[in-house]
Amino acid sequence: MSDKKFILKLLAIATNFIFEVIAAILVGYFIYLLLDRLFTLDSSISIIFMVLGALAAVSNLMRRVYRLGAKRND
Repeated sequence: MSDKKFILKLLAIATNFIFEVIAAILVGYFIYLLLDRLFTLDSSISIIFMVLGALAAVSNLMRRVYRLGAKRND
């Protein structure tokens, strides 16, 4: 894989990561809103759901970068 192609793939992954984090945080917040309607939860639970969403996005980023590095080594 050429260096230009590798850099473009890294840039695509980084750009996608930003949108994934935003989407994951929003999904976590909406899950909180749904559960809050059903169970009247404490508002601090919303932070937990949003952090879990962000951690899922970071985990996905690490898997993608690892796969890209493994392909480059081949």
